[in-house]
Amino acid sequence: MPSARDTASTLLAGLDEDVLDYLVTMLEGDEEQEAMEATVAEFLLSTEHVATEEEATAKCRELFAALSCAGAADAAETAAAPEPELKVLEQKTSIAESDSHLFRDVSKDELGGRLVDLDEALEVRRKRKARQEAELRAVRAAHSRVLAQRAAEDAALAAATTAAVELRAKQGAYTGAVEAKPFSLPNPGGGRDLLEKASFTLVRGRIYALIGRNGKGKSTLLRALASRLVGDIPPALTVHYVSQEVQLDEERLGWTPAQVVVHADVERRLLLAEAEELEALELAAAASDEQTGRLQ
Repeated sequence: MPSARDTASTLLAGLDEDVLDYLVTMLEGDEEQEAMEATVAEFLLSTEHVATEEEATAKCRELFAALSCAGAADAAETAAAPEPELKVLEQKTSIAESDSHLFRDVSKDELGGRLVDLDEALEVRRKRKARQEAELRAVRAAHSRVLAQRAAEDAALAAATTAAVELRAKQGAYTGAVEAKPFSLPNPGGGRDLLEKASFTLVRGRIYALIGRNGKGKSTLLRALASRLVGDIPPALTVHYVSQEVQLDEERLGWTPAQVVVHADVERRLLLAEAEELEALELAAAASDEQTGRLQ
């Protein structure tokens, strides 16, 4: 029957090998299925193996359904296997070195296929569990690194967008071509770079499309371009990046769709903030004049 690695490799084809190793280690552990599904879904989204939460959920269901079927088949096969008949020796016997073929290979339980006392068996089990826990911590640490990287990217994207709006207000709209010198695009999930020595030219007045399979780095590239991390994008050029995932805080969860769309207008937000600041200064000046008049 296919192992957890075989099943995951088939259903998650194209996923980075390091991430796949982490997930397989977790799937072979004793974590609750709900927790494992949440972790797998997060990895699929953060590495852009899937585009939406719905696709991540569907892929998780397919994966765990396949693992359940494999486990049930293994259990049925084990139950159907006949019990070996036990026999008792009728007389004493001895074993010579030439009889080594009678012994089985060392088993994977680290006990060598031999009889051991309880203390040794418990110690081996403790060490194995400690390794599994260490591997699980490594999976969680990798997941945390992906989330931290995404938070840093969000901050860089917001800063670049704000700076572009402010520069456009001072210098006017950028109307030239965009010429990106050769650059590399790191893989957010680790492993080899998604792009190496890539370059492009964007000419004003033309429409471009970026086409590729899921998980190949399209969104990662566009996000990096919008954040000015790669591609030599001019600072004054406004780039409006529409994210596939929307992170909403408690306040925004109560917003209407129209409020969410309006909030995405960075220039409007900056103008409103400036207007509030000017109104506050005006009120402070009026209060100061009123106080001065009373003193006189």
